[in-house]
Amino acid sequence: MRIFVYIIVFTGCLLAQDSLFWFDMNTVLDPVPNTPKVMDKIFGTSQLGVLDSLKNVRITTQDGFRLQVFETSSVEEANRSLRKFEKALDDSVYMIFDAPLYKLRTGNFVTKKEAENEKLKLNREGYKDVWIVRSRIEQNDRLID
Repeated sequence: MRIFVYIIVFTGCLLAQDSLFWFDMNTVLDPVPNTPKVMDKIFGTSQLGVLDSLKNVRITTQDGFRLQVFETSSVEEANRSLRKFEKALDDSVYMIFDAPLYKLRTGNFVTKKEAENEKLKLNREGYKDVWIVRSRIEQNDRLID
């Protein structure tokens, strides 16, 4: 009987071990993903801090056009080019992942004519591989209080 009690107590102690004891939880956390990114001339990469100031602005989307300035299958090359275009262009630069390519697009043009004018301007500045693509674009509407 005494052996039976020892066996029960011993197995109870083994099963009561905390399973989190054997590894560090900091090593299993996933890193924060880097995409999608919007590099904006006004707010920079972190726009969360200004959300309270945007209570009177409603952002709507509609069909329109953007200029695609770059595409690659390498995320590192896309991030380097994103930083380069963010410094060089006057408008927001959007990184879109459309498997297997990362695409960099700029502008929010309602009409194709607006996009063509901006494309000609970029061509004169030395960007030759620019083309117009249909896209959902952002439109800022002021709300009246």
